[in-house]
Amino acid sequence: MSSLSCKTLKQASRLIKVSSEMLGSSQRDGFGYAIKASEGVFVERYVNPSACKGMGTLKASRDILPVALQTQLVYGVDYDQHGNIPSKTPLLGSFIAHGRTATCGKNITNTHPFTGFKDGKQWTIAHNGVVDWSGEVLPLQTTCDSEHILNCFLHLDGEQSFSKGLAGYAAVVGINPQGEMFALRDDRAPLYVQYIKELNNYILCTDQDHCNKLSEMLCEFNNIKPATITTPMMIASYVKHTFHASGEVTSVSFAKFDSSSRSISTSSIYRSLGSAGAAGYRSAWDDDDYNPYGYRVATPAAGGVSSPSTASNGEVSADALEEYRKQQARRHQSNATKPWKHKK
Repeated sequence: MSSLSCKTLKQASRLIKVSSEMLGSSQRDGFGYAIKASEGVFVERYVNPSACKGMGTLKASRDILPVALQTQLVYGVDYDQHGNIPSKTPLLGSFIAHGRTATCGKNITNTHPFTGFKDGKQWTIAHNGVVDWSGEVLPLQTTCDSEHILNCFLHLDGEQSFSKGLAGYAAVVGINPQGEMFALRDDRAPLYVQYIKELNNYILCTDQDHCNKLSEMLCEFNNIKPATITTPMMIASYVKHTFHASGEVTSVSFAKFDSSSRSISTSSIYRSLGSAGAAGYRSAWDDDDYNPYGYRVATPAAGGVSSPSTASNGEVSADALEEYRKQQARRHQSNATKPWKHKK
């Protein structure tokens, strides 16, 4: 969200909990969020999405216990905090959240959002997809491929540096040192934008339904009825969009980076999609002018693809990936509880 648009910390906490439920229903390997408030950028990360009950609630519960017991908690590894919990309302700063399906170590260090400092100024990013980096050697603090994207902002020239060594696919949202949200995607990873006119607020999500749910909550918080809300629409590819506090949006193109890499395993690509990822990619792939992956086609095994195959040259099979997407979408449809849809 370009603006959290919450009048109270209680509203913000409720929105964070709903976000963890929406994303955690299928992305079960981690949840994290970042808020730009007057005190700076506040970040919380959880290995277990269900452990998030709102802003700072796990820390508050843990701090009540004797210190000797705090160190023995299983949930102790699930919680990580950067910055100070916002103390002033309303909260009108940028907000990003991320649900993770792990393609590498499942731990706090590899949980999004990632933060870092350049010249004393903080950058924060969350990434969907799988990438590899073959350019200038840069310092790594995690084993997560997404850190390569953060490094481009910390050590190089941001998205303008992607073509110097980034490969794979990506949709990225972040908060820049000015506290403004930015977003970008390649020509395969989906990212939808929705606009609430009365709040001058932009909401971007991988899933269109998530856009609608979050818009509904913000309008409820601000007593807006009826509201003027746009239909979720895919943002342009290879363009970084920055959402300024004034409501102005500036867009800057960047060079297309390599879409394939032999350093990225096929299994990590399938796993990164997850059930929600597969469902989120569906509407993009169903567009006639939307070319998924562009890899060579290999014939799927008879009876469907339970373990997606690759083409003979080692590249990802578009047919196998599409069949896998359909399987995962069906599974997501039947298994997802979507608890937020049943709450009054």
